[in-house]
Amino acid sequence: MKRKVVYLQDNMLDANGIVIFGADIPYQVNHKNGITNEDGLNVPINHIWVDFHVVHQA
Repeated sequence: MKRKVVYLQDNMLDANGIVIFGADIPYQVNHKNGITNEDGLNVPINHIWVDFHVVHQA
């Protein structure tokens, strides 16, 4: 089964300018169609506010 992986073009920053998702890091798309960072923050793909691309991996 192929899995979807998201690569962000730029860092996603919170309101305080802190990086919450890093650019060029593979984030696996979870069962809720979102990505989760190392702190457990989940963001749905349609709420990502930087450019990104999705890769399908085996």
